[in-house]
Amino acid sequence: MIIGAVIMIAAAVITGIIFRMITRTMQEIEQELTMNYDKHYAFIAEDSESDFWQEVFASADAQAREYNVYLEDLGKSLGADCTTEDLLRIAVNSKMDGIVYSGGAGDRIVELIDRAADEGIGVVVLQNDVEASKRQCYVGLNYFELGQMYALQIEKLSESFTDRKKMEDITVDILVDGDMSEGSSNLIIMAIEDYLREKNEEAPLPEILVTRIDAEDIFSAEESIRNIFLEKETLPDIMLCVNSVYTRCAYQAIVDYNLVGQIQIVGYFSNDTILDAVDKEVIFSTISIDTDEMGKSCITALYEYNNMGYTNSYLPVDIEIVDRDKAHQMIYEKSIREEEQ
Repeated sequence: MIIGAVIMIAAAVITGIIFRMITRTMQEIEQELTMNYDKHYAFIAEDSESDFWQEVFASADAQAREYNVYLEDLGKSLGADCTTEDLLRIAVNSKMDGIVYSGGAGDRIVELIDRAADEGIGVVVLQNDVEASKRQCYVGLNYFELGQMYALQIEKLSESFTDRKKMEDITVDILVDGDMSEGSSNLIIMAIEDYLREKNEEAPLPEILVTRIDAEDIFSAEESIRNIFLEKETLPDIMLCVNSVYTRCAYQAIVDYNLVGQIQIVGYFSNDTILDAVDKEVIFSTISIDTDEMGKSCITALYEYNNMGYTNSYLPVDIEIVDRDKAHQMIYEKSIREEEQ
């Protein structure tokens, strides 16, 4: 009887604790659902579920809450398989107070952004600028600075090739989004050539190619990049990836085709997978983008536009090179933080 009574009391206590926890959670959810926001912004990005865009969105969402703004990940909330053009059209037709956009830059996109601007809806473009549109602000990389960082990695790699290739014998392939403007890709090439010429004006330059990956999703991107590796006679010595998805696909391809060490990859972004590949020397190095700064900047730009009627037309995002030593340090620091939690 005593044991039975103890069990009943313990069950009652546990039930009470669980009930209180559920009640508190429901109250928080109800408070969140009934909270009044001053503005409603839409967040639109291709492959918005990738680590890169999830980090950007998390930072943007935190900044939006400080301004009492509700930021909606439009693609995720709709649940349907919509293109970025469809999502942009929905955001404009819904008369959102602001739009954060990253995606295609075709004529229909330009028309939608221009329509949004004409109706007083602020539009901030991330990563790939839609230069021909009336967007209020572009938040992204300084492509000349990116090219200079790539050039430094090319220089280091040229000294490490086991077959002692001369610079003029090295081929470099830059994998870019199909929507990246020709001006942006040319700026990267110009920066690479300028950096190498500063080192030695008379020294020959490597052969630099630009491959545009016209991919609607990660699967078509993977197929396009694998096609590069199937063309054995045209394989580059160095592959520069200006996209986190392309970095992951290229990394997987050189492993699958047993080309580790034969093709050197300079990646983009620094999630767990990419850092591990750099630490294991499968990827030579990667360019780390400050996703926290990108997320905060896009919301700040929209907030300024809503309240003052103008904002900066361009906000740069900090980038840095992550080599093997830096990657190893970042992995170690993350493991320490996880242990402390």
